[in-house]
Amino acid sequence: MFKELLLTYKNSLKENDIAWNTYVARPVAAILVFFMKRTPLTPNQVTFLGLFIFIGALIPMIVKPDAAGFLFSVILIQVAYVLDCVDGQLARIKKMSSEAGAYLDFLIDEIKAVLMMGGIGAHLWIRYDEPLYLIVGIVGAALVSIATSLTTFVRRPEYTGVDIKPGESARRAAEKPPGGLGTIIWLVKRVMSYFVHYPSWMLYAALFGVFAPALQFGGQTLDGANLFTIIFLGVYAIYVAKTSASVFLKLASPGYYKK
Repeated sequence: MFKELLLTYKNSLKENDIAWNTYVARPVAAILVFFMKRTPLTPNQVTFLGLFIFIGALIPMIVKPDAAGFLFSVILIQVAYVLDCVDGQLARIKKMSSEAGAYLDFLIDEIKAVLMMGGIGAHLWIRYDEPLYLIVGIVGAALVSIATSLTTFVRRPEYTGVDIKPGESARRAAEKPPGGLGTIIWLVKRVMSYFVHYPSWMLYAALFGVFAPALQFGGQTLDGANLFTIIFLGVYAIYVAKTSASVFLKLASPGYYKK
């Protein structure tokens, strides 16, 4: 059994994968895959199950709007993320892989991010009785939606000239370019990708809110949820601004139609 579990884990690893996946999420996912492969569960069903658990994970931070409630929600979000690691491996083992399933995985991930920002906005609003946080939640959800639409658009073969499959952009991003300036830009992008992948660090922000004393930032209390929101939406804002500018410069140029 142990050898089979170890083999399942090794087969789940991806080249240039993030540390959180390699050492935390995928070992747990391998155990679940070991048992799920003997059931009639399909990979897409696991994907939807992860979404349902994620939606339920937002409830504690709203009904118990304090640091402990936020931490409990984050732990449940990690459970949902483990299932996100399970579906792909289960698809390969059961020979049920499909492009539609890969795109479904991307779609569900983005739906989770939108719902999460709405949940955190509600959490902060109830916790501090400050309507400003409702606006933060709405703007955050809109920002994630815009970023998702931009990502989908710039990966279209009509825009790039090539057909980019799910996961291919991540592999390209992991390739370090030559030259000093290229390396610096690559490092900045890697740091931003880390913060976009919220399961990798969201738990640290939640623990900060539980164990660290409340700090003040811009006249507002800086707790785990606030800290997460500032960093997460800050990275998304940079991505939206940069990608929007690239699309505008390419498509609004008169020379675009001369190609």
